[in-house]
Amino acid sequence: MAEESLSPVIAVKPVSIILQVVEGSLSVEDRDRAVQGLWDRLIQLEITPTANMTPLVDSRHSDHHAGLQVLLREPERVSTLVQGVSDRLAEAPVEIRLLIALGQIQVQIQTKYAERLLGLLPALDTLLPARQLFQARAETYALRGGELSPVEQANLELLRHRLNLSPEMAESIIARALGPYLDRQAKLQKYREVLNAELDRQSPLSDMTWAELRKLYQALGLAYEDVAPIDQEYIARIQAEVTRLQQQEEMTRLQEATRLQEEEVQREIEVQQDKADNYRQEFRTAIAKTLYPSEFDRGRLEQARRLWELDPDEVRAIEREVTDERYGPIESKSRLDYSRLRQLLWLNQWEPADQETERLILTALSHDMHPLDGNAILRLNCVDIQTIDALWALYSRRKFGFRAQQQVYLQRDNRADDFLVAVGWQDSVGLGNVNLLTRRKPYRDLQFSLDAPAGHLPTWRWAADTLEGAYVVDEEIVDTVFLHLEKCMPTPGLGTALGTPDGGTR
Repeated sequence: MAEESLSPVIAVKPVSIILQVVEGSLSVEDRDRAVQGLWDRLIQLEITPTANMTPLVDSRHSDHHAGLQVLLREPERVSTLVQGVSDRLAEAPVEIRLLIALGQIQVQIQTKYAERLLGLLPALDTLLPARQLFQARAETYALRGGELSPVEQANLELLRHRLNLSPEMAESIIARALGPYLDRQAKLQKYREVLNAELDRQSPLSDMTWAELRKLYQALGLAYEDVAPIDQEYIARIQAEVTRLQQQEEMTRLQEATRLQEEEVQREIEVQQDKADNYRQEFRTAIAKTLYPSEFDRGRLEQARRLWELDPDEVRAIEREVTDERYGPIESKSRLDYSRLRQLLWLNQWEPADQETERLILTALSHDMHPLDGNAILRLNCVDIQTIDALWALYSRRKFGFRAQQQVYLQRDNRADDFLVAVGWQDSVGLGNVNLLTRRKPYRDLQFSLDAPAGHLPTWRWAADTLEGAYVVDEEIVDTVFLHLEKCMPTPGLGTALGTPDGGTR
């Protein structure tokens, strides 16, 4: 690229500009496009009629162009031309050679940089008369945006003083410089208003409406390049609206799909719940009079499970729930299975049930059939105590169980010896309310029936040293047991009478 140069030479023609594209790396086609870009920019400036603009033919390729020749009748337009060419270089840098002939002086520069081309303006200012110089500066400013910024107004005011122009003359020149741009803005605003009015009436616009709008901007003396940004705003708005509607439609579709899916899931849940409820009722009927379904009922329940496609775990949960509801819960925190105890009590097999109770308690405390001491008893889980008590109470009409024994103990003023006599585990001979002699009974002599005294069962075999001779429970063990029972099953208070409660029957 040649170095930038600025040199006065002998004038060839007054107010003549030669603009050449001299970028050596360009093909002839690219040079044509560069020349066309400069041509279009000068046309937009409206600084001279098109007849005063002549393409320069490439000397080596007659079908292609090397640049432009422009004749200006008004020298003050030169600065506007330089500004316009500079703007073009900022958009599409390409090396050019610019030759400007002003009267007897020529100014020449070769560069591809917009800012270097703008450096030519001060030299041009020195060649213009005062009025033309002021007009050139005003037109240069107007070219940048169609209006003057505060700093541009201040610079023009300083220039007016330096050139000794009157305020009236300066205002007239500025108005003339801004006139084409203000007029153009008014036309663009008119086009925008008509376009918006049509959009309010119909959207999107029809082909016929677009054709009428084309006639409108042509009648206003505007080119498509002038109104294209306005049209692009409309297109962008339409695209944004289309995108919004598409997103809204997609969101609506997803919401509807989610709603339908949730409804389907809910229907499936309700269907499964209905099946579970139906099976629950069938099982409840099957065990209404017996702890376990009959063979006939088992077959019928199996058919129901298959028909309703019930999950085996769900079936077990339902059967346990209904059985517990009907025949007493068998919850355990010690991982014990109380189903056999429940069955024995349901059958009123009191002695086997008493022995099963002993086995469960010893198993819970890992004593392997060895008698419990006071410390071991305190480790018996309250939930298991409540389960054992509830089963004994349910099938004895609340005559047996730990709570029944607790009531007897309270009625005997928390006296262990009186309790042992009251529940029938010992006999006594006395005078009035005073026991003079007690006789311990063998385990085989205890009463395993509902005719036994209240609290007689379950026995505390698990606390007896031996069952070979007398059934003996140490009085200290009695006090310790009831201390633990009070913790697990608090009583309303002392002196509560033990009535004959209503309870479940088999």
